[in-house]
This record gives sequence, structure tokens and C-alpha cells, in this order.
Amino acid sequence: MSIFEKASVNRRHILGGIGAGLGLAAVRSTGASAQPAHGFTHNVASGDPLEDRVILWTRVLPKGGPASNVSVDYQVATDEGFTDIVSQGQTRTGPKQDFTVKVDARGLKPDTRYYYRFLAEGQTSPVGRTRTLPGHGAQHARMAVISCSNYPQGFFNVYRELAGRDVDMILHLGDYIYEYADGVYSNDAAVAHGRAVKPKNELVAIDDYRTRYALYRADPDLQAAHAAHAFICVWDDHEIANNTWKGGAENHNDGEGAFEDRKQAAVQAYHEWLPIREGGKGKDHINRTFDIGGLASLIMLDTRLVGRDKQLDYTQDLPMTTIPFDFSDKANPKAVLDTDALKALPEAAVKHIPVPFDMRAKKPVPMTDYAQIKALDPKKLPQGFSYLPDVEKFRRDILGAEERTILGTKQEEWLTAEFQKSSEAGVPWQILGQQLLIGRVGIPMLTDEDVDFEKSKFISRERFDAIRMLGSMGMPLNLDFWDGYPACRDRVYASVKAYANNAVFLSGDTHNAWCFELTDKDGDNVAVEFATPSVSSPGMEAYIPADPARVREETMKASPELTYFNSKDRGWLELDITPESMSSTWHYVSTVLSHDYSVRKGPTLVTRAGSHTVTMAA
Repeated sequence: MSIFEKASVNRRHILGGIGAGLGLAAVRSTGASAQPAHGFTHNVASGDPLEDRVILWTRVLPKGGPASNVSVDYQVATDEGFTDIVSQGQTRTGPKQDFTVKVDARGLKPDTRYYYRFLAEGQTSPVGRTRTLPGHGAQHARMAVISCSNYPQGFFNVYRELAGRDVDMILHLGDYIYEYADGVYSNDAAVAHGRAVKPKNELVAIDDYRTRYALYRADPDLQAAHAAHAFICVWDDHEIANNTWKGGAENHNDGEGAFEDRKQAAVQAYHEWLPIREGGKGKDHINRTFDIGGLASLIMLDTRLVGRDKQLDYTQDLPMTTIPFDFSDKANPKAVLDTDALKALPEAAVKHIPVPFDMRAKKPVPMTDYAQIKALDPKKLPQGFSYLPDVEKFRRDILGAEERTILGTKQEEWLTAEFQKSSEAGVPWQILGQQLLIGRVGIPMLTDEDVDFEKSKFISRERFDAIRMLGSMGMPLNLDFWDGYPACRDRVYASVKAYANNAVFLSGDTHNAWCFELTDKDGDNVAVEFATPSVSSPGMEAYIPADPARVREETMKASPELTYFNSKDRGWLELDITPESMSSTWHYVSTVLSHDYSVRKGPTLVTRAGSHTVTMAA
């Protein structure tokens, strides 16, 4: 989440009573029209393809009611008429799984398109289409990359377009749902078209999450995309709660119970409602690797739950500049501005005190009268005085702490091993599907004349002044990104440099389109990053009411690694992969507030094997 977005949704909501059967009851009337009382309520989906198997998904409500279990058959065929069935079997579902069905259909051939369906209680599900991964020796693969689909922000036109695209798979990099209460982080125009959320409260309990997934999965455009392509998914924060880390989240408080309980409820619902294969490490471990025919290792990371340290916050963690005071005479402490004099004092007599600075001169001058400092109200400083952040201390000792990690130690070690395994097997590309920008993003130094603060619901002039001051000191835009974990990023880049052949990071989360040429601390190019815009969540244009051209200009000026940036459009990206090169093409929809929209093709950027840089396609 951006620092701008956080300002708009930092709030609490009082929860009403939640019945144990809410998930089941609510899904019968979600979406634009009521769902059937029994039978297949949410179409079909597939995911996590391998060369010989794929996860198949559906949901079925039994005629016997919410306490009943039901037997479900599945069939996989090479043709849509199911005259050549190559895999079939039977499973059961019931209230413990929210009546969702997941099977791992095996015995399939590599790089083959299949059709599948389910049968239960005399009914047949819609037919889905899927594709297995290629076997060794693959020379080409295509995938679409998406993230951030927020139901009350607009229609899922991007999903509708993806249903008809010629791709082998779809990567969803998180924020598949949003956990906010009704009216929070929504678009009034979209809600007026029926895009209000259920349940009305913020998601906390298992039935809350199930009901919200049921709402999203009732959307016909999302259903069409799932029925057409296999998805490979990872979560970001909003599948659980905003700005999740391993021990909590920004919008979780004690009144909502234990965070661990909320997390486990969210994780359970995620695995129930998405076609993801459950590994042996536990449901809260979703980092995993897919071998795309020896052409690419698709390494899916978790930068949220499994090991992330708590995010830093400029308003809470940025220390203020101090000056030393000599407390030898405790009744009359004296400021010590001379370095030699400071060295002569006993260590026990010196205290470093945050002081306001007189900003009216060319150079800030510290206030040195201790009695005057103690009498000050920090919120009512004399005109022309201000506390100054100690950016260097923050950068060195807090932000730059070696132990900070966004992955967790075990996942860092696992990632290094995956790089080694992939490169030793001669795989040309190591693709990292993950949530957050790893490229360095600076703060755009827009002027007051650039920003129309009267149009902004999210950021005030005072808040922007504070952000801009940090930008003048070279601080990053968002500490929730990898920018908030620079030591961990350095370790990952070192692993890339030592073991990977050609690393490409894929990112979501920001709602905007980006491309970076990534460099390590020595300035060497080590990888590239392609980031997808959102399906429907608003981007930077909603938070900074300024000419997008100026936002782009100043953001790129503040971010030397950044080679492409679109701050205003919703859409997706597509990757075209060969042994020699990988290209990324962005596609944008004209609106998410109407089903009457157009699609615009954006630029294509190409990275060639061994270059770790990008060029614009001819």
C-alpha cells in the first residue's frame, strides 16, 4: 500500500455479530444476481499447472442443505465434447471446506490444452479450459500478469479481456480480494452500479473471508478468466489485512481478537477458494517453484506472511536530530556544540536531546536554551522553527539494519537454493513472481503549483510538504516496498549475481505499471523488474491530483533505475519468453466504471539474456 493510500483508510470499524453460517447463507445471494440454492454456484477454475497435472476447482451446494456432504465427479478430456476422457475421479466436499472442491488431476501430457467439468447430484458444471506446462526443451511461453482486483472500485474489465487472450497461464500477484468494510476504499460510481461488498463489516472471521470470496467469484468476468486459463497465485496483504507482516497488520487491533486467528482464517479461505496446490510446509507457506519446460524457473515468493519484519513508518520511526547537552549541573544543562569540548566530558554527563531548529537563516540553527526547549509544545513551535529528522541515523541504524528481512531467513536461504538449482540445470530465466516493487522508488518532487489539493481526498498540503521534505533528503517513497528492507534486498541481489542466469522480478501491489533496470550496491546491473498495473484499484493518479506527465517526469527523475512508468491506467502485462529474450507488453483498459470500454496496447520492453537491461521493441 502506498503512503498516500494509507492516509485514506487508517480507521476502525465496530463489528456486528457474525453467525457461524454466514458464509453459506450469504453466497446464495451474492453478485449481480442471486446464486442457485444448490448445484454449481461459482463456475470452475484451474491452477498450479505442472507438466502432468493441474488443480481443478469448483463449488457445489448439495440439495440436502448446509449440513450435508456431497460426492463430486470430475472429468478431463482433450475435446470440449468429452469424447476422449483422459483423467477422471471422485471426491467429496462439505461445510468444512465451504463446499469448495479441489482435485489434482493427474496423468496428463505436457504442453497440452484440456477441457474439464464436474458432475454432482445429476447436475453438470460449466466446462473449463486449462493447459499443462511444457516438458523439457520448451522454446516459448506466454503468460499474463495481474494484481489488485478491488470489487467496489470498478468492473473487472481486465479479467474479461484476459479470458480471450492467447496465453499459457495467468499469474495473479496478490490482492485478489480486499478486506475493507463497506464504504472504505471504494468508488461511489462503482458502488452505484451494484459493486457494494458483502459482508458489510471488515473481514476478521472465517465466514467473513468466505463471503467476500464468494462475492468476487460470482463476478462473471472473473469467472470467465478462471474458466479460460490456469492461474498461478500468491497473496499480498489484502487477502488478510492491510500492510500485513508476520506478526500483525496496520488495520488489526486488540478488539478484533488475536491476529494469528485472523490470519489462519484468511489463509484457510484463500486455499478453499483459489485453485492453489497445498504443499507439505503448511497452508501459510506458499513460496514454490514451477519449471516451465527448462525455459524458465517461475519462483513464487511470499513477501507478506512467512517472515516479513514489521514495516517502518516515517511518522513513528524517523528519529529527530539531537544535540548533546552537558548535565554535570543538572539544574542548568548546557548545550555542547564544540566537538573537542564534547570529548572532554564524562560520558555519563552527556544526554542527546531533540531540539527545534531556527529555519529562517540560510543554515538551520539549533535552539540551545534547555529551559525554553522543555517549556515548548512540539505542536506549537515558534514561527520559523521546526524539528529536523535525523535521516542519516535512520538510514544507517534503523532502515539499514542488517537483520531486517522481507522474506524471512528460511525463505532467503530457500531462494538462494532455487537460484542454484535452476542455473545448474541450465535454465536461461529465473522469474520471481512476488508482490512488491524491489526497484528503488524516490519521492516525486512536485511543486505546489503541480498539485490541486482541493481535488484530493487523500493527501493534504501539510502531509505532502512532509513527504517532499523526505524526498529532498533522498528517502524512498514507500517503506512497505523492498525499499524498507535494503539489507535483505542486498542479500537477494548477491544471490542473483552469484547464482542466477537471468533474473526477472515481477511485481504487483502499486496499481501502476513500472519497469526497472535493477542495480546492486556496487552499481552493477543484476536483473530487471516488470510490474503490472491493477485490475481495478486506483493508482497514483487518485492520490496525487496532478498532471500524470509531471508525476511520471518527477518520479523517474527521483528513481534512477526506473525506465518506464504509467501512473494512471488499469490493465495487465504479458510476458513473451524465449531462450534468448523476454519481452513485457502492457495493456490498458480505458475505464473500469463502465462495461463500455476500449483496450490500448502499451509499449513492449525487451530484456535479452545476459544483459540485465531493457530496450524498447521496434
